[in-house]
Amino acid sequence: MRKHIKAYLITDPSLYPSSPLEFYDFYHKILDLYAINFSCYRDKGTPNPKLLEVFLELNQSYKIPSLLNSHLDMALKYGFEGLHCNGNQIRQITLAKQKLPLVFFSAHNTEEIKKADSYGANGITISPIFATPNKGKPLGVDFLKTLNPKDYKAEIFALGGIISQKKVLEISQTPICNFASIRYFLAN
Repeated sequence: MRKHIKAYLITDPSLYPSSPLEFYDFYHKILDLYAINFSCYRDKGTPNPKLLEVFLELNQSYKIPSLLNSHLDMALKYGFEGLHCNGNQIRQITLAKQKLPLVFFSAHNTEEIKKADSYGANGITISPIFATPNKGKPLGVDFLKTLNPKDYKAEIFALGGIISQKKVLEISQTPICNFASIRYFLAN
């Protein structure tokens, strides 16, 4: 029996159009092609408010919960359902949980997963699973097999180097079976 695998889309400003109209068309096509359970607007600089509005509007029409990466103040201002805390924001999970229904965290080892879970994160990405540019040695699928999702309240999402259906299938064979990606959703 095949398990349901949840998909978490993460944007990257270097891979998406920067004009609101082009962003709308580009992102709309992605949402039409893929069954996405969560979506995160990720911009390590200052996010463009017009793009945030397009992102939220489209996600709302597809009933996809919207998270904003790293910017709690902007997530609250623009009406995001959640925040995705970066690796340096683990202590912000508790505060964000008081203000938003969804808080995700970026982990890179088992200890960070445990700590983020203890702070109340709803979702935790663990990366990199596969080789990814500039992300160091991959943890590998065997690492995912050592994790038991029943040990955590948060949902765990494999992240890093997931760029094909073959990689998603490999993840679906592990106890975790959820994935997050930037490039996978740009394949078509």
